Amino acid sequence: MTDETQPKRPSHYAYQVNEGQDGKSFFNKVGAAFAHKDGQGFNVLLDSVPVDGRVTLRTPQERLQDMRNEPQPQQQEQTQQQEQRQAEQQQPQQSTQGHER
Repeated sequence: MTDETQPKRPSHYAYQVNEGQDGKSFFNKVGAAFAHKDGQGFNVLLDSVPVDGRVTLRTPQERLQDMRNEPQPQQQEQTQQQEQRQAEQQQPQQSTQGHER
């Protein structure tokens, strides 16, 4: 396996997947897979081996799309704060309207 035969970018990344208590999956990158030139196989290079022996291969595009679809904790907090601000802004307006009747 030389640099000449190995593509510079992996076609897939190798992950160990842990299931969290809240039902979310946590992906820990453990290596990468490089497609053979003939398209009939892969060279898999692992930096570590999961204790359970299970390795999940995903294309970089798949994982990026998954990450984009999952709200990040910081984004969730910002969304909650925005919703709370909107609710607070609507409350005084509603109470004012109630007094006018």
